Amino acid sequence: MSRFLAIDSLLNNDEASRPNEETIDREQSVASEATAVPSSQQRSDMTPPKTHFEYLPRWDEKMSPGEAMRRFYSAQFPAETREVVIFYFEYFYGICPIFHPATFLCRLVHGSVDPLLIDVMRAKTARLITKYTGRRVDLDAIIENINRRLLLDLESPTFDYIRAVVLMTTLSGGECKFMSYNSLVCLACSMVTRRGWNSLDLCARDAKNIPWLEWAELETQRRTFWIVYQLDAYQALLADRPVSISDARLHTGTPGSDCTWDDISISQILHWPTRHLQSIDKATIINTGALSYTFIDVCDLTVLLSQINQFMWSIRQRSYAKQLPCRSDLLSGMSLFVDFEADSYRSQPAVRSSLFELPRFRELHEALRAWCKRLVPADDLKGIGTTLGHFSQFGNLGHRQHLMRVRYFCLHCYYVPFLHLLHLANRPSFFKSTTTAVPEFCSSEEYRVLREMLSSSFSGTTNDSLLAYDVVEESWQICLDSIFDLSMFLERNSDISLERSDQITPFCLFTSITVLIRHIRKCRCWIEQNGAAADGGCYGSRVMERSLRVVRQLWAMLKDLGFLWGVRGMEKLLRQMQVEEVINAADLLSGLSL
Repeated sequence: MSRFLAIDSLLNNDEASRPNEETIDREQSVASEATAVPSSQQRSDMTPPKTHFEYLPRWDEKMSPGEAMRRFYSAQFPAETREVVIFYFEYFYGICPIFHPATFLCRLVHGSVDPLLIDVMRAKTARLITKYTGRRVDLDAIIENINRRLLLDLESPTFDYIRAVVLMTTLSGGECKFMSYNSLVCLACSMVTRRGWNSLDLCARDAKNIPWLEWAELETQRRTFWIVYQLDAYQALLADRPVSISDARLHTGTPGSDCTWDDISISQILHWPTRHLQSIDKATIINTGALSYTFIDVCDLTVLLSQINQFMWSIRQRSYAKQLPCRSDLLSGMSLFVDFEADSYRSQPAVRSSLFELPRFRELHEALRAWCKRLVPADDLKGIGTTLGHFSQFGNLGHRQHLMRVRYFCLHCYYVPFLHLLHLANRPSFFKSTTTAVPEFCSSEEYRVLREMLSSSFSGTTNDSLLAYDVVEESWQICLDSIFDLSMFLERNSDISLERSDQITPFCLFTSITVLIRHIRKCRCWIEQNGAAADGGCYGSRVMERSLRVVRQLWAMLKDLGFLWGVRGMEKLLRQMQVEEVINAADLLSGLSL
């Protein structure tokens, strides 16, 4: 069980908790199935007193949601800022739900939102605004201006400042500015731990004695912390380093899963504090349209990625035997591939060792598969939900369901690259300190150039994984199968616009293309040795043709994402891998060079 789910189990007494029974309307009735109020018998003596609310204004009749919406659409409110906010909430709120929409709107029209945060939202939406309005936005100039201002408040960061750093981190990752991404991740981790947001639920709190504004602030802090934890886990895995926030320091439960949190038309959560319930069926999730469920799924994946990173780091350090209790004769990563040489791709596969011999590797593989299987299929949400026509519609049931389908579409894509990172490490060269051996059909100089280009984005270990040809056959087949499944999934959900994707989607396409390009090369070698008419299994001509069709599909999608997500660097790298030549080759047995 994930650590944060265990935390929720401790914080939420299931026998004492009871579902809310009050029915507000049909939507609230469905939502109540996913909402529980913790027992009032929880300890309250350890709750620190609150004397002010840093980010929430006074909530009264003078600033009701209706009045806030009227001011938002009035001539007195800047039209350009209104445009930025609408685009942000439509395209990025589901990815990074660190705002309570109703109170944020109130603060916005009240003029109490930090201009820096608005400018970061402007940077996040710049490409979309350019596409849909034709008005050119100088994104580079905005980013440069924001980066200068980020240095001004390091000593006394406000709530808005921290969220500006978090959003700027996601922007840097989406723009493939990895040096900035790395620096901002470290800054964000430092700030949230310094404020204690990693231990918000270390002490139990009395639900009935928490004022609503205080609870809303705590909930926003939980969401902000989990976004930071996710960003750090991704960066740690790609950079081949331990996570900054270890499990031992993680004492913040998952965000609530009440659909009313996303509704901009209400002044407060009607029944709080909500807690995520683990036994929620897919029908209830769809009917409530609570975007928080998708956010919790990402939190679950993040904990799993941290475990994968810890496992890979430990076996690289030859310390697996000291950290995990298993059979001693299966523990030494040093001896797994001692006598294994590079695959010759001959008709008879060689007998080899594999990370599958380690129980922990199998557990992590199965955990990833189980996570993906638990996701609500985006296909099941076809025809449900409506797009945003007016900002007052944000958060209603139809719009929530629309954004929910988009998020589950993206989460299915999340599964593929992280599965690849796990299984591409199942190779002899993973345990060698020297650079991976270059296959005989690759130019050493070309391989060196590719690796140097990759080093600007990823660690040496990740670089080797994206270029390695010695991946164990069982893991290689799992990578291939996941890509072919992804191709069919993308076709079934082709009605979802690519601009709805997030920054993980380009990475998903990128890792998939590198696997397919390598597989086409391996197929070519096999056919040259055995003849095109021979049945080569996963290396035969049929599989190569299918690989070509899929790589053409993914390559076109990646190029379409180039403008919106700034992934020109990935596109340039793949061009160096001669993906165009592979796709357009008339003779599949011609002398292609990767």
